[in-house]
Amino acid sequence: MIRTHHRSLRPLAVLCLVGALIAWALPASAAAPASPAVTITVSKASNGHIGNGFAGFSYEKDRIGAGVFDASDTNLVNLFKLLGPSVIRIGGNLNDIVKWNPNGAGGSASEVGPPDVAKLAGFLKATGWEVIYGINLKTNTAANAASEARFAATALGGSLMSFEIGNEPNFYTTESGYESSYNAYVKAIKANVPNAVFDGPGAGDSTAWVSTFGANEKDNNLQTLSTHLYIGANSTGTISGMLASTASGRLPATWTAMHDAQTADGIPEWRMTETNSYYHGGTAGVSDVEAASLWSLNYMYGVASHGGAGVDFHGGSSTQFPLNYTPITYSRITPTGVQGVYYGELLWVMAGVGALHATTVSGGSGVTAWGIGNNALIDNIGSAAVTAQVVLAASASSARGYVLSAPSLSSHAVTIGGSVVGDTGSFTPTPQPLSVMGTTVTVNVPAHRAVLVQSH
Repeated sequence: MIRTHHRSLRPLAVLCLVGALIAWALPASAAAPASPAVTITVSKASNGHIGNGFAGFSYEKDRIGAGVFDASDTNLVNLFKLLGPSVIRIGGNLNDIVKWNPNGAGGSASEVGPPDVAKLAGFLKATGWEVIYGINLKTNTAANAASEARFAATALGGSLMSFEIGNEPNFYTTESGYESSYNAYVKAIKANVPNAVFDGPGAGDSTAWVSTFGANEKDNNLQTLSTHLYIGANSTGTISGMLASTASGRLPATWTAMHDAQTADGIPEWRMTETNSYYHGGTAGVSDVEAASLWSLNYMYGVASHGGAGVDFHGGSSTQFPLNYTPITYSRITPTGVQGVYYGELLWVMAGVGALHATTVSGGSGVTAWGIGNNALIDNIGSAAVTAQVVLAASASSARGYVLSAPSLSSHAVTIGGSVVGDTGSFTPTPQPLSVMGTTVTVNVPAHRAVLVQSH
């Protein structure tokens, strides 16, 4: 045994020993550095309204004949219902390639026949979703378009939201040329479906047509001013570039242009009817991971805060190229699970419907937030965890938090409330109880995570 007399300790050693004893006595949370404090104040004023159909999907037209949409596919029905009721837009590049065959037997991805549309109608009824139904323009005739629209309107009934004429026509015609064809198709369709409504112009990567098109067509049953937008080519996709894209540049500029045109022309609504991260299917390791979940949340808020009625994220399966960005993954036409963007849409849907509220965020870096009703969504794409004091628009008696999480931004292993979404649509999240006093809720938001604060 070594005996040490107290008087033999040097002053520095005494200080070290005392410090060590104090550190040992403190709980681990007290010894660890505190997370930066962030104050999030939700405005009492509303800057929009979120409806049931906001977080939607977009699929290629050939998926109808391929048999993707089948009410007997209970797994896919459940995956849609988890986000619904909402809106699916069916169109894409193959909208202007796949033709309507009024005598078709169905079951072929190369054409659409009456049995295929009837099967789609059953799927929509089973899920509670509505459809924006694409009509071939580039390789079609007005008479054939009217034939398809007549059958679709009858079969789909109340599930039909609107018709979309052509896909991204700015890539193969002029604005005046498109309007000439569009008006001919609309006239033929309305002769068969008098109450038909439409969206357009659905241009790709451009808003140059929207103001003129909206002004010219607003009295021609144009319900929705629409556009399609991606960040850029999949060869340029990076996580950092994706996460930065909603803060400045072409995405916010497009949202502003759409809002301004819709308001000026008096169109009932505008919608992003086809979008996702990087075009030509997205970038593996970028468009299909947790970073895409966080990105999609900020994307949806960007559209909503500019008066948009919804966002249809493109996906599904494709014969053209791999769709890395698809919210629901497939093996051919069989759903195998969900990824990336789906989790962002799910957290958004869990926030409910109601008034949209902007927020002011002070402290921290990379934190965005907004309110839906008296709930709040906090998206922390920053590299540091934060402790947020959330001042809600109204007082609450209790609150709970659902954390969207993954081991890293580049991880596919995304959960909400500790639960994955299974390929059968199973989802059993566990919320965290949160401290609430009046209108103020305290919540810890880890780095690279998002949290939904539900108040009661």
